[in-house]
Amino acid sequence: MRALVCREWGDPTKSRAEGGVLGVEDVPPPGRVPPRGIRVRIICASLNFADCLLVRNLYQEKPALPFTPGGEFCGAVLELGAELQKGGPFRVGQVVAGAVVGGGAMAEELVVPDASASAFVVPAGISPAAASSFPIAYGTAYMALAQRARVGPGTRVLVLGAGGGVGLAAVQIAKALGAVVVAVARGAAKVEACRAAGADACLDSDALHASSDTKHVVRHETNGTSAPRHASTQKKKEKKETFESLPSATRAAFGEGNLADVLFDPVGGAAFHRGLSSIRWGGQALVIGFASGAIPALPLNVALVKNITVHGVYWGAHAAKDPGAMARCAREVGGLLARGSLVPKVDVSATAPLARAHRAFAALEQRRVVGKAVVVVSGEEEAMRAVRGERSVSRL
Repeated sequence: MRALVCREWGDPTKSRAEGGVLGVEDVPPPGRVPPRGIRVRIICASLNFADCLLVRNLYQEKPALPFTPGGEFCGAVLELGAELQKGGPFRVGQVVAGAVVGGGAMAEELVVPDASASAFVVPAGISPAAASSFPIAYGTAYMALAQRARVGPGTRVLVLGAGGGVGLAAVQIAKALGAVVVAVARGAAKVEACRAAGADACLDSDALHASSDTKHVVRHETNGTSAPRHASTQKKKEKKETFESLPSATRAAFGEGNLADVLFDPVGGAAFHRGLSSIRWGGQALVIGFASGAIPALPLNVALVKNITVHGVYWGAHAAKDPGAMARCAREVGGLLARGSLVPKVDVSATAPLARAHRAFAALEQRRVVGKAVVVVSGEEEAMRAVRGERSVSRL
């Protein structure tokens, strides 16, 4: 079978011919299917920032070389494990999506060891590309917002990095839970995606950095409530990312001088430090990741004085440490998807076939992705047409 293989640590954004470390190879198919597992023919695999870090040997978990990247997938069931053959939610031929810890999804076949805990049947009307974008991004956001921060109606949620995959998922999930959401994203395209996802206010991060050359341009469109419907900002000149004016912009966006009850942060670096100052006394901070490349030190004096609770949310660890919580999260967030409350966004410009997967990695590392980047593994011609919107498919 064909698979994208990393044989040495290095640059995932170039082909091997260009000095990169990823290449498509013929490799043996995965081994036997465990009793509660399934074998899947992969159609699409979506990218997370962790995939880039894994290939560069910068992630907290380090797979043995060689390995195949990809933690999120959508595909068709080829084989059921012995226990699932006796009964369960899966059937041969069904289109399923799910997540695997440690990679492996960017290959024509994948064995999922415990399908009930990490895979689900894709609802009708959801494309394979969108389904592959769902499990980790939406699972992480739901676990953080619903299970850790207990977000509910009226909770004020500030989402950093809101134009990316997990950020947009957080915007949608927070709105589905009844929260008031201020989304922070970079550039007009990402700000518009946040607005379309339901954010009550949007801030362009380019205008949050301290500079005499940068001005805030805030436009509010009220939605019959006291919360602003949309706020955009205009970049005057490229500046170092300090997020200096994030607290004041947060007060303006929520209105009435209010700060956030909950900070959702997949960015890290300076964004986290100023994000802490954007939380009210007694609020909560959700640490999701460090897409900025900078792991911030936690200023415990701020947490102490403001009585802030800081939650680390590493979704993948729950597979081993708390599979029950992961399964419960998957059921609940999957229900929102089936009811149409959540709509994964695939970035067409950042989607590539397996042989050119490095282009999707490059788009993600260069912060050009609005939503999720997807690698199409098999059924490429039809799947790529569906991603481009040339035809609507939910089964391949």
